[in-house]
Amino acid sequence: MQLLQLLVLVALPVLSHAVEQEKTGGWRLAAESSPYLQLHVDNPVTWYPWGEAAFEKARRENKPLFISIGYFTCHWCHVMARESFSNPEIAQQLNDNFVAIKIDREQRPDIDAAYMQYVVLTRGQGGWPMSVWATPDGEPFLGGTYFPADGGSGRPGMKQLLTKLSALWSQDEDGMREVATHAVETLRKTGGSATPLKKLTTQPVAEARREYVAAYDELQGGFGPAPKFPQPSRLMFLLQDDSQQSADMALFTLDRMIDGGIYDQLGGGFHRYSTDFGWRVPHFEKMLYDQALIARASLFAYRRSGDKKYADTARQVLDFTLKEMHATAGGFYSALSADSSVPGNEDRHMEEGAYYAWSWRQLTEAINDDTLRDWAAARYGVTERGNALSDPRDEMAGRNVLYRALDKKVLAEKFKTDLITAGQRNTEIDRRLLSARNRRPAVPVDDKVVTVWNGYMITTLALAGRLLDESRYIKAAEQTAMFVLNTLYDDERGVLYRDWRAGERGVPAFSEDYAGVAEGLLALYRVTGDKHWLKRAVALVDGMLQQFWDEDDGGFFSTASDTELWIRKKEIGDGASLSANGVALHVLQKLGELTGDTKYQRLAWETATWAGAQLNNAAAAMPYSLMVWDELVRYNPKAE
Repeated sequence: MQLLQLLVLVALPVLSHAVEQEKTGGWRLAAESSPYLQLHVDNPVTWYPWGEAAFEKARRENKPLFISIGYFTCHWCHVMARESFSNPEIAQQLNDNFVAIKIDREQRPDIDAAYMQYVVLTRGQGGWPMSVWATPDGEPFLGGTYFPADGGSGRPGMKQLLTKLSALWSQDEDGMREVATHAVETLRKTGGSATPLKKLTTQPVAEARREYVAAYDELQGGFGPAPKFPQPSRLMFLLQDDSQQSADMALFTLDRMIDGGIYDQLGGGFHRYSTDFGWRVPHFEKMLYDQALIARASLFAYRRSGDKKYADTARQVLDFTLKEMHATAGGFYSALSADSSVPGNEDRHMEEGAYYAWSWRQLTEAINDDTLRDWAAARYGVTERGNALSDPRDEMAGRNVLYRALDKKVLAEKFKTDLITAGQRNTEIDRRLLSARNRRPAVPVDDKVVTVWNGYMITTLALAGRLLDESRYIKAAEQTAMFVLNTLYDDERGVLYRDWRAGERGVPAFSEDYAGVAEGLLALYRVTGDKHWLKRAVALVDGMLQQFWDEDDGGFFSTASDTELWIRKKEIGDGASLSANGVALHVLQKLGELTGDTKYQRLAWETATWAGAQLNNAAAAMPYSLMVWDELVRYNPKAE
């Protein structure tokens, strides 16, 4: 009898796990706040969110992890979801032999950065979707980005990879664990800080300027070959640089961007990046950080040149963002997707650019007047065979992306009319095209509110209010700041949170969130004189120092000391967004000036001495930091 009771007790957990296993698919993701994770709820893959439940299952069943990292507006993430994660055969392989984890990189930049460092180290480059295989404890042994369902042309497919890896795990688990352990040890060593500099000089500024000149595309603007990214931090640095050559490079780059297909000529706002060298064919997602930072670069251009077109661009971008990305409850949404349903065929899977691009037929249906149609085609470079210049097998084949092919004066000359008529025609064709586009299936919205990107918007809106003399932008900045402080900040604990959606907060914030919001609050204080904003900024900065400051070498770690991962990274290089340490330099320097407390300027100097050593041979990678470099060079820490 006792033996029977023991068998029953032992069997109960097994039975409960069996019941759990019978319920396959991504149902666990339904409880997550991320819209990206919720896109995978109906997958046959038994997804887990990042957390102990996934690790416990992997350890208990001794299965490796498959970690898939992406974001809502990632086109190739959607492609991989269609090809692989909706494929019953691949789902069966994942469910039988792995524990699958799905992560939104925008909610967990710490996890994304750690695994991305591994992928870049082992493959030479990274990107999204990111695909990583790891031990049950999360140590990686293989990584990559997008994998097709089936291999070909020397590229492995998911089916083949999963078969091979599951066999290797069965045959040589110890060897694979050893590979993973070695990888983590290597990552820890490569993630170490360089010894801080003893003094600062202006050499990094001059070096960065030379690198930008060398990489500059004199024909189309921008820096380097396609794909071309806006790089607003680089533009801002160049626009405040003393050199006229620097300003000219930035202004011409902005001109080409504004005229190109990367800019939404009808609705306003910038797409993510251009796939070609001429800024014409973009990946169509619209990110909040791009709107905030490119609008800010446009304001810098207006301040430097006095040219009204840059003020108009900043205004158009901000007005688009306030209209299309502003949350009802307050704050700003993260992004608008690149992919949407095809007009007239809503049951078909979504395609990139379906909302924004035009076939010749769509153009003629929107503008049935021959004169206006010809005018629109000439103005926006539309052709019957399409202007996207893509592979015939590509989704963009035969489609047109609107760009400013001819300006109003040239159009008037071409069609032998006057400038007043030209302006009227431009207005009328935009009205008709926008009306037709608005009838298409709406672009999906990633409606989570990310703290740091809202911080960027606060800073930009405050600057816009001052430079454009429009109080409505300052009011919008104040409303956003109040939303962040009331919703994403816990006053009792002094803790800021990373994101918010539908009443639910995400994980505690990272150093970039603290720095981004603090910079926004200081910008508000400077335009309003309201000391409330200064007081709240000081509290945020002090909290950032307590959680993220590196006592040994200076600068800020991305994560707090209780990080779940094998490394605490310190970012100084600017990418699509700004580095936490770059923004922190601005915040500390400005806070020292505004409060008279030299502690903040000393900490800024210490951050810069670490940053200068870390990027000793790559100063061009930290343009936002270099914007305050001259002030830090003049600072003398021994004078305190």
